[in-house]
Amino acid sequence: MKSAVDINKSLLNYRHLLAGVDQLLGSIQRKYSDHIVCHKGCGCGCRNISIFPVEALSLAVALQALPEAVIAKFRSRAASASFWDCPLLEDRACSMYAFRPIICRTHGFPLQTIYKERSSIGYCRYNFKDMSSIPDDAIIDLGSINDTLRGINAAAVDELAHILKLSDRLSIAEAVRLGSWEAIRPGCQKAMKPGGNANLFA
Repeated sequence: MKSAVDINKSLLNYRHLLAGVDQLLGSIQRKYSDHIVCHKGCGCGCRNISIFPVEALSLAVALQALPEAVIAKFRSRAASASFWDCPLLEDRACSMYAFRPIICRTHGFPLQTIYKERSSIGYCRYNFKDMSSIPDDAIIDLGSINDTLRGINAAAVDELAHILKLSDRLSIAEAVRLGSWEAIRPGCQKAMKPGGNANLFA
């Protein structure tokens, strides 16, 4: 027996996280607007990067709201996209800006990460150029955000395991291709029979 599954419900926690990240970024942008030069049309960090499955699903679901001709254009780009070519980039601006992954949202801001027990802060070289050091309240703890994202991703993947089998990471191009699968289309979100889950990019 088939049962309905609401993928949007499985994305709720991820969308709450996006709202929190946007609030944090907005406060930094407002306070340090004279020191942050990121703007529409820059495109310097826009790549066909790998993202978590929950982020790929969010993009794929959002794509379904676009006209079919636009979706087809993105799929065509995705089919031949290299790492250097994000298929969602139009005139050096993101076509799915409201639905972009967290790594895209935080790009350019001062991000604190820990690698081999050593902390480092990375940011776009064009930002904060006239400051001798980065203010503490402008630094984003990316590790903490990613820990929360991993937990949300694991829960969403588990909830949808009966209809979707996804690899640990997907490129943005794979997220665009995922949008063509019937199970995530509005009105078509039906669970498959036991043993009939789709193996996507695994």
